[in-house]
Amino acid sequence: MSIRAALLPHKQVRFSDSIIGLAGLVRKLLVQPMTIDELWSAINRTATGWPGKPSFTHVVLALDVLFALGQVVPVSDARVRVVSNEVT
Repeated sequence: MSIRAALLPHKQVRFSDSIIGLAGLVRKLLVQPMTIDELWSAINRTATGWPGKPSFTHVVLALDVLFALGQVVPVSDARVRVVSNEVT
């Protein structure tokens, strides 16, 4: 599957299998700073209720999308966190 086809949901790719959809799940799971391995473990738990089984590559690409959109930032110890939306 090409990146272009996997990025956005369309008639051949369900929302749960798209990178944009997975990015939403990743952002929701980042309630505290996490490493990519911790995030991968959280996504693979059956308690998330996510209908698809994303690959590790898709999880990394979803995290890249969030970084490109300015939704996550790297912090110490190879962790990432969600950018606060609070206005100061």
